[in-house]
Amino acid sequence: MSRFGRRKLPAAVSDVSLEAGERRLAWALTVTGEAVVATDLGLRLPGGSRIDWPDVERVSWQRPQLIVFGIAPVAGTGSQQQVELADDGGLPEVVRSQVTASIGWSRHHRLQPAGGVRIVGRRRPGRELLDWQVVYDPDTDPADAERREQAEALLLDARRTIG
Repeated sequence: MSRFGRRKLPAAVSDVSLEAGERRLAWALTVTGEAVVATDLGLRLPGGSRIDWPDVERVSWQRPQLIVFGIAPVAGTGSQQQVELADDGGLPEVVRSQVTASIGWSRHHRLQPAGGVRIVGRRRPGRELLDWQVVYDPDTDPADAERREQAEALLLDARRTIG
């Protein structure tokens, strides 16, 4: 710790390249010493990739595992990024907070005759309007024309109403 109560920034964290203007919010090291960095734009993972906050469906934290689930057309079927953290340093709380903050509007709808869909409006940095996503329930086939038509009507209504 420094004299101001902050942890000393390890080289692995300072070596993570950020975009111009991107700010580091929290960080942790994996058990193998690689950096995981939460920024105002997304989560920087070992290997240099970044998953933007609006592209995260949800996160799971069970010490020492942080699992990030990516958005997909069907809930729970997106990519999963899993890291084992040596010391979390508050990173999981910041990740959860950033994902939650990216959700501007969310509503679940039942479809007829069965199934469901969640319409989600996500905030993206630098954009005024919400980025809309349609996420079908796991038991709902997004290829079904009748359900897709209902979901598209719900999405259009949300865009008209919310923006």
